[in-house]
This record gives sequence, structure tokens and C-alpha cells, in this order.
Amino acid sequence: MNNFRPMALLLTILLSFSAVVADEVGTGSGTIAEVIDVGSYTYVQLKEQGVWIATSRLSASVGDKIEYRGGMEMRGFYSKTLDRKFDSIIFVQAANRIGEDVGNTLHGKKKGEGHGTESLITQRSTSVQVPAPGEIPPLPDGMTIADIMTQATQLNEQSVSVRARVIKVSPNIMGKNWITLRDGTGTTPDDKLIATSKEMVSPGELVIAKGVIKNDIDIGSGYQYKVLLEQAEFSKSEAAP
Repeated sequence: MNNFRPMALLLTILLSFSAVVADEVGTGSGTIAEVIDVGSYTYVQLKEQGVWIATSRLSASVGDKIEYRGGMEMRGFYSKTLDRKFDSIIFVQAANRIGEDVGNTLHGKKKGEGHGTESLITQRSTSVQVPAPGEIPPLPDGMTIADIMTQATQLNEQSVSVRARVIKVSPNIMGKNWITLRDGTGTTPDDKLIATSKEMVSPGELVIAKGVIKNDIDIGSGYQYKVLLEQAEFSKSEAAP
């Protein structure tokens, strides 16, 4: 049964985190070696990698094969509920059991399916081509992502605008949408900007994002970022000239 489950990282759970390092992750799969149900959440250890993931309540047992999509890897995470420290755990947006019919897994959907939440999650996790250097010209009165990352300290608490492409959307985490933007400038890891917003955009869109820069922040739920673009508002940009 294809049973995607959107992962809402509720504030009540997040507040139990100690200060940890967070990294974005993509898609993965594996065989369940251990499963722990806690309230409306399920903790699962995958046999192949030994990795732990956490998702909204999942009906699964040891030996089941599951697949997950996107989220955040927390290193050094301590769960007060379980009184247990995890060297690494991935809080994922969606997870499901998989069987022989891979056409119904996270890799794809059969024609005619996917008109509800399941379709929404898949759509917002679409793979997007990263802009090449010079592909997206900066706004005449705006900044590039490279500029923002380089000048983050001076720009703290200031409003900026940037033209960029939406690479990834992680919806409804702590009451906000977390949007990854790239414009072809900067070098790893300073070649992308995370924006938080009440607004929703779609992966692949070329947008003008305006928001307030916050640098070197710990938002108090285990997440630490060098730079965030907060209170972001979006308008669609015409194709880059």
C-alpha cells in the first residue's frame, strides 16, 4: 500500500532537542532492523546503513522495506522521551513501506494517481537543475547569494532582495515553509540560501525573494544556520534576460 506521510516536525518534539548540527538530506531506503513507536512518531533503524530515521506514525515492522524522502539529519540528537542519544538521526518529510510494485513508491506514481497530499509532497520534492554561473543575472537593486553569504555579518537584521531559483521546498516545519534558493553564485557550502516563509512556491520557479537576513543563529530547536532569509516574500520573476 502506497502510504506517504507528511512529516510535520512539531515544536513540542523539537524543543526536546539538544544543540546539534543539521544537514539536509535527500531520498533513501532500507530494511527495518528496529522500530520504536513514540506517540504520533515512529523511530526506525535501517539494517543496511545502520542509520536511524524519524517520521510521523508509520505502520511497519522489523524486516519491512521502506523508502523515505527529504528532511534533516541531526547529529548528536538526544531524545528526552526515549532518554537516548543518537549519533545521527534523519527527521524525514515522508516515508512509506515498499513492495514489489515500485511504480507506487516514492520514485514515481501511476498515471491517474496522486491528487492529494501524496502528490503535493512529490511535486515539491522534484529534482531541479542547479543554475549555472551567470545563468541568473542579479537584480539591479538586489544582491547575489554569494554577496549575502560573504556579507552576512554586516547584513544581519537588514532587508535584502535576491533573484534565484527554488531548488527545494520543505513545507510546514515549525509552522513555516523552508525554501532552498540558488542563483549560480558562491562556492560550496555558501552557494545556497535558506529562506523561511508563510508563502508557498514550487521547485523550479524563478523568483524574486525579499526578506530579513539573520546570521549565525540557533533557532532553539536543534537547528543552526550560518545565514537565513526570514519573513521571506516571493514574486515570480520573468525568464532571466
